[in-house]
Amino acid sequence: MSDQIKLLTVFLTGLIFCTAICAYAAPKEEPWSEIEARTKFLRTKHYIETIRVHSDVFKSAKAKGGQDVPGPFPVHVILPENYETDINRRYGVVYLLGGKSGWDNGPELGGATYWSVWCKTPLTMDNLKSGNLTTASFQDNINDRELQTFNQWLRENPYEDIIVVSVWNPGGGATGNYEKYLLDEVVPFIDANYRTVADRRFRGIDGACAGAAQAIMISARRPDIFAYAGGQQTDLGSYPMTPDVWRSNISRIKKAGGIAYNINTNVKDGCNTYSNRGRLYEMIQDMKGAGFPVDVHVFESCGHGYCAYRYPNGHQALYWFSRQFSRNFSALGINQDIQPVIASDRQSIKNVSSAVDEKTGARGPGGILPGYW
Repeated sequence: MSDQIKLLTVFLTGLIFCTAICAYAAPKEEPWSEIEARTKFLRTKHYIETIRVHSDVFKSAKAKGGQDVPGPFPVHVILPENYETDINRRYGVVYLLGGKSGWDNGPELGGATYWSVWCKTPLTMDNLKSGNLTTASFQDNINDRELQTFNQWLRENPYEDIIVVSVWNPGGGATGNYEKYLLDEVVPFIDANYRTVADRRFRGIDGACAGAAQAIMISARRPDIFAYAGGQQTDLGSYPMTPDVWRSNISRIKKAGGIAYNINTNVKDGCNTYSNRGRLYEMIQDMKGAGFPVDVHVFESCGHGYCAYRYPNGHQALYWFSRQFSRNFSALGINQDIQPVIASDRQSIKNVSSAVDEKTGARGPGGILPGYW
């Protein structure tokens, strides 16, 4: 009898241990309420600056509960790892628009925080810069095939840092005032105060859910500003006008030199109208039919929301924009054979700025790269 008890004890101990390990290793999607309660930045290698851009468009805005919040509102600028030391290097910029959850939390709590804190974009940039992703990088929300694909990309073409701007978005179907705020106030401020290249070939716009739909519409109406646009879990149910806005601007997009698109979603995403050949699929087919390059990725892990933006969708999007900018830098001979110098070397910065402006024709609109479209 004692032997049987010992055997049963060993069995139960092993079962408990296995259960604990399996529970720990299981993919985890944290509740939105827990994620949205966070306000502090993670400690990462990619530093975040909080800036406030004066706005004549939005003097104030409604916060959660109806409270009127005076502007200017916070904008979070996520900087490259070596931004403070590699001061002769220029960077492409991606503007990230939050989803409805960010708008509901108001301009103070939900604006810039959406990507910088809730979606852990700085950590995503750390992961990509390391050149080697593991299941832990995605908190197990990725399968073996997808992980191998990510690491193959990084081996063949390493991630090169970009500047990411997480900006407040008031939401709503009418984007006119928001476009003025973003394009006439935020973008010029970023170009004036950070080492960007003031050229459409080095600007991208992307977003989450409803923010993705807005990113596609804004870029379609202003292709002179953006040569690259993306959508993560694009919500065309709440924004059914998006394909029509895009189609009505095809000639404008072509005249500007074209836009390259990056669309990603998830099998379990409630807004996934690509897999069932719905609105998103139809719009993508129209984009391809019009001659624009479109990359599409459908990931198997994560439902709709923060899990996806923090893990497969967020990593893929930032890597994609990095590759577009890197190719353009190489084609134009920018950032080639430069050495880090001390931050006080103002003349060095001035010389590099003049050389970049001359190569890009910064006083005029950015054009098309030879052989691209």
